[in-house]
Amino acid sequence: MQNHIKPLDHFLAWAEKNAAIRGVILTGSRAASGATNDSLSDYDVAIFGGDDFIKTDGWLDEFQEFWVCIHDQFHLLGIEIPTRLVIFNDELKIDFSFHPMRILNKILSTQEVPDDFNIGYTILLDKDNILSQIKAPTFIGFSIKRPGEDDFRKNVDEFWFEVFHVAKYLSRNDLWAAKFRDFSTKNLLLQMLQWNEGSKREWGFSPKPHGKEMKGWVDANTWERLHACFGSFDSADSWTALQATVQLYREVAIETSRSLHYAYNQNLDDRISKFIKKAITGLAR
Repeated sequence: MQNHIKPLDHFLAWAEKNAAIRGVILTGSRAASGATNDSLSDYDVAIFGGDDFIKTDGWLDEFQEFWVCIHDQFHLLGIEIPTRLVIFNDELKIDFSFHPMRILNKILSTQEVPDDFNIGYTILLDKDNILSQIKAPTFIGFSIKRPGEDDFRKNVDEFWFEVFHVAKYLSRNDLWAAKFRDFSTKNLLLQMLQWNEGSKREWGFSPKPHGKEMKGWVDANTWERLHACFGSFDSADSWTALQATVQLYREVAIETSRSLHYAYNQNLDDRISKFIKKAITGLAR
């Protein structure tokens, strides 16, 4: 474990002396069971206590030189959590998140471990011997939940809505706009693929976000077909990629609809597909 956290030594030595910081937990892939890590993997560091010192970025210089610090936030248990996403001089990336003590009290009172910690955590600093009271992680979190019928319909409608725009911009040879809309189709395809996989695993499926390590859970045929869904910055290649995306999405969405016992909007599929065919035919003249 010591080698595992060695890159954090400078920070932990500084945190030990900072009275505002009461505890530090390592989360994310470096604390998760069976996660794939390499030298470029981020360190996700949850800090418990006060956060007044982050009003400027000067606190970072107190323990290590850094290249860039991005200010962001997320919500946990209904509370906004400020974050500082930092790349340090040694090509080390640390995502710091600052949790008020009331979050810890809420976790302890309910004895429910948030997904962020449930996928795995390691206590690095516990000045008040309170972090050790958090339940042990199950190493399962962020499971894909069965979508409601409205959520399924929304995915299908939005996919074909975006496909219409990709085809429209490709017809105009407006490649940047087409690629911009095309990325939305890929996000919707990813969600449908995750629902499909979740249904096969009886909703005990916890993939990494944003398609990370996707090759590990999609079947070999789907993975191979995905290669054809990403075209180059070229009109002809982009049309081919759009058609490949549409065909894969259609098959996965129909299979998922049957598994969920929801209706697939075939009428919308037919109309947008006809529009695509018309656009391609018009360009070929």
